[in-house]
Amino acid sequence: MHSSQAVSETQRGRPVRGRLLSVTAVAIAVVATAAPAAADPSASHAPGPGVRVVGTIAVNPSLVGVIVAVPGSGGPLNAQAFRLWENGRPNAVRVDPLPASALRIGVVVDARPGDQLQGAQNAVADLMIGLPNGAEAAVVGARPARLVQPLTGDAGSVLRALAGARFSGPRDDASALTLAVREVVRGPPGRRAVVLITTDPIPAALASTVSGQLRAAHASLYVAAVPELAPSFARLASASGGWAVTASSARSLMPAVDAIGADLVHQYLLAYATAYPALTATRLRVAVSEAGKTATTEATVRVPASHDWSTQRTQASAGARRSGHAGVSVAWLIAAVLLFGLAGVAIFDIRRVRREPGRSL
Repeated sequence: MHSSQAVSETQRGRPVRGRLLSVTAVAIAVVATAAPAAADPSASHAPGPGVRVVGTIAVNPSLVGVIVAVPGSGGPLNAQAFRLWENGRPNAVRVDPLPASALRIGVVVDARPGDQLQGAQNAVADLMIGLPNGAEAAVVGARPARLVQPLTGDAGSVLRALAGARFSGPRDDASALTLAVREVVRGPPGRRAVVLITTDPIPAALASTVSGQLRAAHASLYVAAVPELAPSFARLASASGGWAVTASSARSLMPAVDAIGADLVHQYLLAYATAYPALTATRLRVAVSEAGKTATTEATVRVPASHDWSTQRTQASAGARRSGHAGVSVAWLIAAVLLFGLAGVAIFDIRRVRREPGRSL
């Protein structure tokens, strides 16, 4: 600004600073209320499984394993908290928590511009807050299908890429899911998951289109959909080791996706000896006890073959070796949210002041 306008611009700057302080307070409040939702497992979430069987893997030539998710646990659980029955017979188990730092997640955002997109973006940000250091995520847009952010452990990069992306093209969920699967496969060995966040009904035929890709990638599918979901797609998510949840509106996507994040980071491997040959269908019952309460779940699974146990063990433990690397940072995310909010309001006020030089403030 020129020096002749110093006094008037100083006066005009006061309300600008006031607005900036207000935005700062609001942003801090939003982040402060959102962060505990992912950190506190006892918080209220969208409907989802309390304890569930994710799937089975081969542990070594003499043991098989079942992966269970306990998203509602109040903290790490020890071996005494778990009990397992195979075809009605109790079985001794060895319990190992799966390292959350081994997570490789591909997030697909399928939302229309406006309130729907804002709700989806908030849900993705909340998911990033809940991921531990070492976890990596990629973001793919579905309108049109394109890679928004390659696989990274930097939450700030995810937030900036998502905020700057345009979602105003033809819808292509099939291609977007393919891109997400490719990203998690390209990443380091670890647990792989694809999270689809959509604000429009999903065509039922999409399930058969992507099922083979998920199986080949050993990736679980999680879906948060508004307002409904085809039963075939819900079955695909369950069969892959993930699950699906519906939200009443785009604003309700945040708690739904938060519940998905809690499921991903609270999983355990229960290793046990089975008397049944590989590929035999067995009925498992798993009970988990914590703070005087017991939750149970049952599932029919096939005994896994043992020929590839070494590869699966490598994938399950890879994240432990990477846990010392920089990952998703809550502080980074908070700082980025504040900076984007402050910059946007500052630019808006400065432009308005310039357009109205004669206005008395």
